[in-house]
Amino acid sequence: MNAQPLHFVRKPKYIKVSKDKVIQLKYALFDNDDRILEYRDDLTYLHGGYGGAFPKIEKSLEGLEIGMKCEVRLTPQEGFGVFNPFLVITEPVAHFPLEAQQIGMHLDGESPTGEVVKFTVTKVENGMVTVDGNHPYAGRTVKFVFEVADIRSATPKELELGSALKKKQK
Repeated sequence: MNAQPLHFVRKPKYIKVSKDKVIQLKYALFDNDDRILEYRDDLTYLHGGYGGAFPKIEKSLEGLEIGMKCEVRLTPQEGFGVFNPFLVITEPVAHFPLEAQQIGMHLDGESPTGEVVKFTVTKVENGMVTVDGNHPYAGRTVKFVFEVADIRSATPKELELGSALKKKQK
């Protein structure tokens, strides 16, 4: 038996979550009672204050490497916003397009200031339609559990746009 010398090597410098990196995440989202709300394994965003992730999440992910995990709890103010009852509107069915008269359908509304608000049809009953412009998780404290799946440098085009572009599938 030939004795091979054993060589110890230092851990290579792995790429870390940092500004101008495109981050791919796996995540599970839980409500305040630890019931799962959703799971994804393909969330991709441009890290570094470009608006692709909540600030508290970006701060928690900063410096992590591929395979590392973290947990982040967000209050409504830190995450999906406070529930706004003025964004729940009930009107006669005639005020809505025919295709928007089905529960779960999405439509755009325009505020008096010209801002586009996304609404979801939540109720159709007795000739009335109710739409809600709040995010489905508005008013809720939520917990994210993240795993960093991939990290790469952003392309010049992504930096110009301020968001990650999907990789072309081969």
